[in-house]
Amino acid sequence: MSAEQSGVVPLRERREQLTLRTILTTARRLFAEGGYTGTSVRSIAREAGVVPQTIYSHFGSKAGVLRGLIDLLEEEAGLLDLRAESENLDDAMELIELMARGSRQVRERCGDILALLHSGASIDAEIANARADAMQRNRIAIDVMIVKIRETGQHVGAHGTDVAVALMTDDVYHSLVTEAGWKPAEYEQWLTNTLALLLLESEPEVG
Repeated sequence: MSAEQSGVVPLRERREQLTLRTILTTARRLFAEGGYTGTSVRSIAREAGVVPQTIYSHFGSKAGVLRGLIDLLEEEAGLLDLRAESENLDDAMELIELMARGSRQVRERCGDILALLHSGASIDAEIANARADAMQRNRIAIDVMIVKIRETGQHVGAHGTDVAVALMTDDVYHSLVTEAGWKPAEYEQWLTNTLALLLLESEPEVG
């Protein structure tokens, strides 16, 4: 039986995964401290304990490292676990609650990554491209959830994905939690209720 068949990850592969995670967590810290533009691949490599070529080999460029942080975000925010959980749900409200929980967890656990993408997009083309990729991935993930809600037999209007995307933005979270002083749990409950109201009960006509 091979290592792959037995489910055992080879030592070399585990070491590689650890190296990649170390690079990403190091880059995350340095980007937060010195900004994307002010952080070089060489400084990331030095702090991560690898040579710059290791970063170029795995990520291609500093922009590739930034895109790697989006993958890290999905893992650290628990989105992969939530998607797996959604596979076993066939109740529309439970799926909506899962969406709201994911939105909260992303912002609580990975707000620094979101802030980097948001603040840097207007001044750096690489960050703007990475942010566009992240937004597209987010939209696709939300659309998948909307399809699952429809599959429960619940009617959702044609603009369901658009409505959910609009509600689950950084600006809405920032307005309620940072500026208005809501607790994250209050935001999650509000988002659950509002998504349910607009998706399941009524939806404004557009156009």
